[in-house]
Amino acid sequence: MDTGTVATVKVSELREIPPQFLREVIAIPPQALKCCLADLPPNTGMWTPDAVLWLRDTVMNCPEFSMKVVKQDGSKGIAHVYMFAPENFPDMDHSINRQIKNADLWRHQKDVFLSVTLSGTSSPKVTSDAVSALRLTSGRLEKSFSDSPREPSSAVTMTDMPPSLPLLKTGELMDVYVPVACHPGHFIIQPWKELHNLEALMEEMLLYYSRAEEKPVNIEKNKLYAAKIENQWYRVVIKGILRNGFLSVYELDYGKHEFVSVEKVRPLVDAFRKLPFQAITAQLAGVKSQQWSEEASILFRNLVEKKPLVAQIQAVNESTNSWDRKIVTFLVDTFLPDTDIWIHDFVSESLVEFSKDD
Repeated sequence: MDTGTVATVKVSELREIPPQFLREVIAIPPQALKCCLADLPPNTGMWTPDAVLWLRDTVMNCPEFSMKVVKQDGSKGIAHVYMFAPENFPDMDHSINRQIKNADLWRHQKDVFLSVTLSGTSSPKVTSDAVSALRLTSGRLEKSFSDSPREPSSAVTMTDMPPSLPLLKTGELMDVYVPVACHPGHFIIQPWKELHNLEALMEEMLLYYSRAEEKPVNIEKNKLYAAKIENQWYRVVIKGILRNGFLSVYELDYGKHEFVSVEKVRPLVDAFRKLPFQAITAQLAGVKSQQWSEEASILFRNLVEKKPLVAQIQAVNESTNSWDRKIVTFLVDTFLPDTDIWIHDFVSESLVEFSKDD
C-alpha cells in the first residue's frame, strides 16, 4: 500500500499489527498513488512490450521526476499525469508522455505466441550438472579477456553480422540470466556462460569509444551501431528516427529499448561484432497466452528479473534477424538446495487467486 508492488509471501511471514499501534498506523494514509500517463494515442489496446520496457527503464533509471496532474478518476482511484525529468519541467514537448507518444514503440510487431504441446501435468526434476554452477558469486565476474585493453581494428563495416547465438534443442536445459521482464509473454534471457565475455566486451567498448575520434554518422534504420546510453556503450540496432535529433534504439545484448541522441551514436567496429548478440526474447511455457494483468506482470517480474535461472526450451521461432528470434521456455529457480521452483506453476496458481479477488 505504500510502494505499490505486488508480491507473494508465506503465511508464516505475516504479522498482525498490535492493537496499541493500530491507531498510529491508520493515521498515515497509504503512500502509493496509482497513475497513468495522460493524452496517449487512443485505441492502443494492450501496450506493446517495447513501450512497457521503455517506460520502465526511463522511470526507474531517473532518481526523481516532476509531475503535473491533469485529471483524477475518482471511480478508479487513478490520477492522469504528465511526467517530466526535473530539468524539463514544465516543457510539455519534453515530457515523458510526448516522448513515448512520438516514438514508434506502438507499431512494433506483437508478441509471437508459439503453440507448445505439454507432455504430462507435473513439472520434472531438474538434474542437469550445469545447474550446480548457477550461483551469483560475490565480486566481479571473471573475465576471459586480457586486463590490458586491446585496440580494435579501425576498419568499419555496416553489413557484417555477428554469428548467431546457438540455441539448445527442445527439452534441453540452459543456465540463463533474466536482465529484464515485461510479463510472462515477453521477457529477455541471456546465456549464463557468456556473461563474463559480455562484461569484457562492454569494458572494451567503453575504452575504445571514450578515446575514438568523433565523426558524423550516416544513420539508417535496422542497421547496427554503437550507442552511448548513460555512461556505457552498447551494441544497438536503430528502430526509429524521431524528431529533435533523437533515435529509438534496441540494445542487442540486454533487450532494452532506449532513446538516444544522434550525437551519441558511432559505427560499430568489426572487433565488437565477434560475440553473438546475447539478448533472446522469450515467452513462458506452461501458461496460456493472454492479456496479462498488472498484478500478474508485477508478480512475474519479481520472480524472475535480475535472477539466474534454468531454462528448458520448448520451441524456437527463427527469424532472418538474430535479434528477432523468439523462444518458448520453462523457467526454473534452483536457488534452494532441495527444491525446484517452476515459474509457470507459481504464475498459474497466482492467476487463480487473482481471479478469486476479482
